[in-house]
Amino acid sequence: MSLKIDDNIPGGNIFIEDINGFDITLAKDLRNTEGEWFYWCFRAVFDETGLYSFHFTNGYACGARGPAVSYDGGLSWEWLGAECVTGEKRENFTYFYDGRRGNSVIFCVSMQYQMRHLEQFLERHANSGCLTVSTLAYTRKNRPVKLLHLEDREFSVSKKYIFLSSRHHCCEMTATYALEGILESFLKDDDLGRELRSRYIIDAVPFVDTDGVLDGDQGKNRRPHDHNRDYGECPLYPEVAAIKELLSGRELFFMLDMHSPWLFRGDSETIYFPGPEDKEYEKRMLLFSEILEKNSPPSALHHTADNVLFGTLWNTGKNYASGSLTAAEWCRRYCKPAYANTIEIPYANAGEKTFTADVLRALGRAIAISIIEYDNQFYKTRCSR
Repeated sequence: MSLKIDDNIPGGNIFIEDINGFDITLAKDLRNTEGEWFYWCFRAVFDETGLYSFHFTNGYACGARGPAVSYDGGLSWEWLGAECVTGEKRENFTYFYDGRRGNSVIFCVSMQYQMRHLEQFLERHANSGCLTVSTLAYTRKNRPVKLLHLEDREFSVSKKYIFLSSRHHCCEMTATYALEGILESFLKDDDLGRELRSRYIIDAVPFVDTDGVLDGDQGKNRRPHDHNRDYGECPLYPEVAAIKELLSGRELFFMLDMHSPWLFRGDSETIYFPGPEDKEYEKRMLLFSEILEKNSPPSALHHTADNVLFGTLWNTGKNYASGSLTAAEWCRRYCKPAYANTIEIPYANAGEKTFTADVLRALGRAIAISIIEYDNQFYKTRCSR
């Protein structure tokens, strides 16, 4: 037997501790991470059929649907299922290799959304006159951070400005599928797309921590602090400084920063909003949440009861380091938009419903619909006071 395992793929992350026949012992690479986190991704090349057992030695490893697996080099994904997972921290899984789908298989904690997925999206809309791509900034490793600008200049009326982001924590990949769904809704030639284009201009940063996405970092709890705790006076990361510069002085209407939650907590299988400390913005968050609850697709339901209000569970002042701000909190304080908040989109499922890439894009479309409804309701409420 000559099973080969490596992480020489976009987003790869693994340490190989031992390969003993059909038993493989692995560890997550926690480089630059304070404490434990759960992201991993590796490629295995098999040469013998049989049942393989994979064991992680450093904590939580698999989500509620087991590992995600790709047979086409990481482009498309499916779930192995919870039945293949064992261990108190879901640290073990099995995989039966039968050779029918090729001998090269990529395993990951969830469905990767890598640069090639973004490039495919951009290729699909390469002929759109409403989408331009530029460089927001260069990372500390001199990689370009893509900024997507969506604007229909055929509509000459004044439009409201929306800012969207994902991957402040680079391992939170499902959020980017949903972000793509919002952007796709804007660009699509249908009634929703035309209404969005007539009312809004969107700037979007799909990979805030581009280095981490490509290198396969955890991203969350990065030392000395991560990208979403970098919105203080002197940002460590050029891309965060560039976002602040982009938004400063703009009349921002709506800001949504898209994340995924901790994998093994009670809220890890719900789509929810963390509540802001500011009570006025909490009211706005709850209004948008109620609208999204009505619009969310059956395969990705959001319930307002799942929101984590400030002062409950993990969402307390202790979770936010003194002197540093999250992206959403910085926007609330300094841009004062009608809406600014984080959304948490789980890694595998919402309740009993299992995510696919298309399900997450459908959630993004529901968010786009909800932005319009929020726009209508928010200003009617303001004018009636």
